[in-house]
Amino acid sequence: MRAFILPALTVLLAASPAAAQDWIEYSNPTFGFSINFPGEPKSERVEYKNFYGKTVPARVFSAERGNGRYVMTVVNFGGEPTDSLTAVSHAADAIRAEGNVTYYAFHQLDGIPGQVVSVTQADGRLVQAGIYFLDQRLYIAEGSVAAGSPAPSHFQQSLIITDGEGEKIDLSDNYRPARAPAAAPAP
Repeated sequence: MRAFILPALTVLLAASPAAAQDWIEYSNPTFGFSINFPGEPKSERVEYKNFYGKTVPARVFSAERGNGRYVMTVVNFGGEPTDSLTAVSHAADAIRAEGNVTYYAFHQLDGIPGQVVSVTQADGRLVQAGIYFLDQRLYIAEGSVAAGSPAPSHFQQSLIITDGEGEKIDLSDNYRPARAPAAAPAP
């Protein structure tokens, strides 16, 4: 019996929250988001090519753990205004082009419009992304892992879009269906 308990206990401890303790909630009010990373992310300024072929400034935050890569990209369209559907669809198209699309849907994150995409690349690597647009900023949370690894869903699902104070933006109430106005009473 002891021969069974020790290996089982080892497996349970390895799967416990203590094994995931190096995941941190990373907040960046300047770029308007909070997300869980497997450690402190690296940050670099990049140029992002928009739907019209123009480059706009972006910031990429990234971290790796084992065979997983986790990337949060924030694109600033302030100098080249665009609409949310064009920006989100262009980013989703680029991810869908990486392989076989296994899931694709329109989505809202706290009332903020976007899309979610899952793609399996030719080598079996799984890519999952959540893409959202608010106030001329495009947010792309993309996790990828090697074939056979647990899906990186927890990464993009931990995304919170925030204001300049780091407070969560929730537009859910703004997207409720409008009700027809009440009929005016008869004179």
